[in-house]
Amino acid sequence: MRKLAVLLAAVSIAALVAVGCGNDEAASSASSLAPASSLIYGEVNLKPEGDQKKAVDTIVSKFPGEGSASDRLKALVDAALRDSDTGISYEDDVEPWLGDEAAFFVFGKQMDQNALLLAADDEDKAQEALEKSAEGKVTKKTYRDVEYVMDEAEETNTGAVFDGFVVLGTEGGVKAAIDTSKGDSPLADSDDYTGAIDEVSDDRLGLVYINSPQLLKDNTNAAAGVPENFKRVFEQPTVITVDADRDGVVFEGSLPEATADTLPFLGQGSELIEDLPADSWLALAQPDFDKTLDFFIESIAGFAGGRDVVEQQFKAATGLDLQRDVLDWMGDFAVFVRGSGESNVNGALIIETSDEAASGRVIERLRKLAETQADNPGDRVVPLSAPGGGEGFTLVSPSIPRPLHLFQRGGRVVLAFGDEAAAEGVEASQPLSESADYTQAAESLGDYDVSFYVAVPPILDLAESTSAASDADWQKAKPYLEPLDALVGGTSGDGDGLKSAFKLIVK
Repeated sequence: MRKLAVLLAAVSIAALVAVGCGNDEAASSASSLAPASSLIYGEVNLKPEGDQKKAVDTIVSKFPGEGSASDRLKALVDAALRDSDTGISYEDDVEPWLGDEAAFFVFGKQMDQNALLLAADDEDKAQEALEKSAEGKVTKKTYRDVEYVMDEAEETNTGAVFDGFVVLGTEGGVKAAIDTSKGDSPLADSDDYTGAIDEVSDDRLGLVYINSPQLLKDNTNAAAGVPENFKRVFEQPTVITVDADRDGVVFEGSLPEATADTLPFLGQGSELIEDLPADSWLALAQPDFDKTLDFFIESIAGFAGGRDVVEQQFKAATGLDLQRDVLDWMGDFAVFVRGSGESNVNGALIIETSDEAASGRVIERLRKLAETQADNPGDRVVPLSAPGGGEGFTLVSPSIPRPLHLFQRGGRVVLAFGDEAAAEGVEASQPLSESADYTQAAESLGDYDVSFYVAVPPILDLAESTSAASDADWQKAKPYLEPLDALVGGTSGDGDGLKSAFKLIVK
């Protein structure tokens, strides 16, 4: 690998590992070098202070290693440089000039142009590092009176120093930053960008901006195959901010309503999540399953000749009216998974029904379809054997370790994998709302209605019960996963005011 490429990799590691390290400005100076046409832009601060530094150091201290977050970062980068055998060191060649800000941008119709922007407190030392990384292995060029160097074998490894920044990336990306520095429109002056970040906190730790409308426009060939209702996801730019406190890292963003419709785990939460079993390590609950299905039906209709065609084909295949017999009775829905070993993993999909006669017709029709499709040796569709009874059927097969139950009882339609999940899906013996781990995670997320929850320790236990336990790579990764406690997500507001947040909680 050329030394310039190694330098690029090293400082990229420095920037990426430091995500979540404080920014007190509403708009960074790096956004004044990024072109206005940037499709994706992100920024972080590499040298946090005060409470932000304490939070990051507290989180990092819970992972393997010694020293502060910055000490561990230096050790990581130095190890990478030593392994590359380039003669470049972080302490001697990067740290003397590296400032407190890093950013990146991506642009181009193929999203093939990009650059990493690193604040340089000392441009002369930064230039020395760039030249040391070259040593005859790169080509020197000049563009608009700015000198830059480019790897002889790979133009994606290009670098220059100007306007208080080291700019590393593709040749087109470096030239775009130079153009911006010479007077072309910067992202900082873009109405799309300034409008998108107008309401984000000035005290953010990091930020990612996605110019979704331009992204769709620039990729017209790909967009031709995107259903019209999916295109609504790209109607407005998206901004995701990064923050940290002493127990984790939070990602927050304002999302178009269509995004929540397309990606259910980003949508509004339902109180149904708190009725799920307390030992669930995956729990998701949201309102209006009919709306979620309807969104995807509309997408299919765009390819199939229209909604009427889809409904006619569905009725011909099932004998059911898609709207009246299927969608109209569906209310809130939830999914849970539990179990810490291969022998006891179970889970269920739960849908609240407002019309048990209609949902019963769907179950009966699915029973008949299952009977016609159960053609593998040993597959059997039998009367419901789920604990507690109900209206439905059971599928047993030698290819799956536990029976599948589809039934309704107590105003719920339940598709359960295993007897225990069937029982817990109707009424949990101990609900998630009584789980101390879940309650703590929900409170940690703050003023958001929880829609998504993952507990990490049971997943690690599950992995340990499989063949992964003897895998060398898994054993190396495990110590870095064990400090993780949970991932929790939720929303606040609705419609165009919908806000979504995810928090990765550390023990």
